[in-house]
Amino acid sequence: LAYSEPAPPIPERKPRQDDDEPLGLSFFRTRVMGDFSGLTLPRTFFGRSEISEASFRGTDLHESTLCWNDLIDVDFGQAILTYSDLRASLFERVSFTEADLGFADLRISTFTQCVFDRASMKGTILTRRQGKTLSLSASQVAEIDWTDDEGDDPSGG
Repeated sequence: LAYSEPAPPIPERKPRQDDDEPLGLSFFRTRVMGDFSGLTLPRTFFGRSEISEASFRGTDLHESTLCWNDLIDVDFGQAILTYSDLRASLFERVSFTEADLGFADLRISTFTQCVFDRASMKGTILTRRQGKTLSLSASQVAEIDWTDDEGDDPSGG
């Protein structure tokens, strides 16, 4: 069977919870599970959702918004998350192995048993307080844009 529905539009900028339609691909107050590996999903919106037992391995999610979510047992290995907003979320047993987190904002998020092996962290925004809880290499520590400022809560909170 051929899928005949048109693909959702890709927003012109990073999506926000209060954007007018069309939002592009979005997940709001839903449970996301399954295999989304190897897809091209830039500027996707995830808000107030539970993302669990899911794989985004090798998926392009650059400039996406993933705020106010619970991510449990998720694989972002080799995913592209550059310039994404990952604030105010809970990450539990999430793998970012070899992911590109360049210039992503991870403030106000909590990370439990997460793996960042060989992840690119150039310009990634993290607080020094968060850094004390993460297992990062010396080169990753040097790449991160460290701050003491938690910043404002993202919209949709």
